[in-house]
Amino acid sequence: MLSKFFKSTLVFNRAQNQAPNFFLVYFLIALIWHNNFFMSLVVADGSLSDKFTSALTEHSFQYGVVLCLTLLFYILRLSFLYFVNKTDEFIEADEPIETKIGSDQVFTENKDVVRLLALLDETKAELAKVKVREVTAQKDKTATISKMLAAQAELDIALADITILSKSNEELRSKLSECKVT
Repeated sequence: MLSKFFKSTLVFNRAQNQAPNFFLVYFLIALIWHNNFFMSLVVADGSLSDKFTSALTEHSFQYGVVLCLTLLFYILRLSFLYFVNKTDEFIEADEPIETKIGSDQVFTENKDVVRLLALLDETKAELAKVKVREVTAQKDKTATISKMLAAQAELDIALADITILSKSNEELRSKLSECKVT
């Protein structure tokens, strides 16, 4: 039991982000706790050693309090991270995902996706048919235009022939009427 606890604690500690250095935290807490100590170093008169001794004698430097605050900081940090980790594990191990998200959201086969894919396949087939019809219609259109242009050309030739024949006919009539008159 104890070895299992140590093993889980070791795994937990390896998985966590690196904490700030213990000595750095201790030094920062000491700066905050004993700010008067450093102020008296600056304010005191005399040489550096005189300033240091006067600062030490004026303010008792409480190593034990700073050490306890540093340890308390680390204990609270690790406790918070441990409980967050255990809560996440409890939530994940508590019940399967299907029961968490609700029975209405669980699906064995998503019929909407199947219908959508079937509709997509039908649309692709229709698009292919439409493309074939478009190519056929374009060919028919080109052939019809060609036939129309050919018929128009024949019609123009026929109109030109009719015009020529009409002029010839008028000339013949005029000659014939001249011949009858003389």
